[in-house]
Amino acid sequence: MKFNFTRIISSQRSKESSIKNLFSIAILAGLAGNAFAADGQFSSLGVSAAELQKASEANYAELIPARVWGAEKAQAGSKKPEFGLISEAERNAYIVKAALWVPEDQLNTKALDFKKGPFSPLKYEREELVNCKYVPNAEAYDAGKANGTTPKFKCEGEDGKKFKVKYGEKNGEVITEVAATWILTGIGAYADRMYPVRLNCPDCPSDPFKNEADRGAWQNGQQIAIEDKIGERIEFKPNSGIGFNEFYLMEDRVGAEALTAMAHFFGDTDNKAPNQAIACTKKDTVPDPATGAAKCLKPIVYMQDSGVTFGGRGLFHNSRMNYDGWTGESVWLDPAKCIMRLHTAQTSSIQGTDPSGRNMHQIGEQARQMLIRRFSLLSREQLVDIFTAARAAKRAPQHSAEEWADLLLSKVQQLRDPMGDGGSFTCPYEIVPANSAGL
Repeated sequence: MKFNFTRIISSQRSKESSIKNLFSIAILAGLAGNAFAADGQFSSLGVSAAELQKASEANYAELIPARVWGAEKAQAGSKKPEFGLISEAERNAYIVKAALWVPEDQLNTKALDFKKGPFSPLKYEREELVNCKYVPNAEAYDAGKANGTTPKFKCEGEDGKKFKVKYGEKNGEVITEVAATWILTGIGAYADRMYPVRLNCPDCPSDPFKNEADRGAWQNGQQIAIEDKIGERIEFKPNSGIGFNEFYLMEDRVGAEALTAMAHFFGDTDNKAPNQAIACTKKDTVPDPATGAAKCLKPIVYMQDSGVTFGGRGLFHNSRMNYDGWTGESVWLDPAKCIMRLHTAQTSSIQGTDPSGRNMHQIGEQARQMLIRRFSLLSREQLVDIFTAARAAKRAPQHSAEEWADLLLSKVQQLRDPMGDGGSFTCPYEIVPANSAGL
């Protein structure tokens, strides 16, 4: 059974035709002040008359309160065990064995259609009009409000599952999160699934991150990004995440260097520990035979919040999706030593050396070659599709998706040719050793 949304008008059953009319009024009220364009679109929001007609003709059953709406779907099938909080020692044992990259022989990047999205299965079509019910901050977050400084909130989808919404015309993370995660997915790094869609939420406030008082004032149809997590975080305390300064624990030294290098490449200065995740996908989460507690067969580590990327130096963090700023940032600080460039903030987990004494800004030859190979899997056309889907051209200073693709490729060329002279080159280390900062 498919349920669509409106405010909860009554718990009583009413005639189907009345509910249809009320639903249409609720949507139209949310779109008040926007006139129909000549082509039958709400020009500023991109909601078509056909979509509204389809919504108003939906087959309604009794309106169900948000707390139980979609429960039948959510409860279907066997329930997987959940991790909760584990000991730091248990979590560190997972870090040691963690995977950071999909093996290269398992990638088929050429077949990915970035006009639609790189994920399989694809949960939402690009620019799809997605329906949801608002989840109040007191219910959505343990602290009673969203963390961070950029606009976000949680909504409940038609399947009864909650998801994070990033929104706001001036919020560069709506763009950066899509571009970064699609690129990471294309080259085989693990990443959450970010969907550039439009949102219909008749009971959402106009600006939920700031104020929840005006429920129902959300501008339906506005462009947002939905975050669909690939797994459950494994943590020893709430929001502990994993810092890049803990990567020295991993057995996959080359993969760890390569992912740290991606933070440099993107200019991700907001790399505090909560913004990276050690997690477990549903398929790899099983009950421990002895205790029944959740056990992860294949822990993964990835950049979970890549919002502060594709920019240049700002007052505190780098700017977000700033073409001129990213143009001015070199990949290398000291190319001869393969030391990469990244501004650091007080909260950064990439600060000088890690506990093993390794220079965290330095990359080895194996990791450099790994990134060159993986970036070569993405064609220019695919990169254009990625930046188009991310809506990069809307971000001031405005540059086309083609220009963004060429800028990224110019940085890949810096990886290939650190000295810029076209000559042969090899990093000083195959794999950067412990205590390299003192060598």
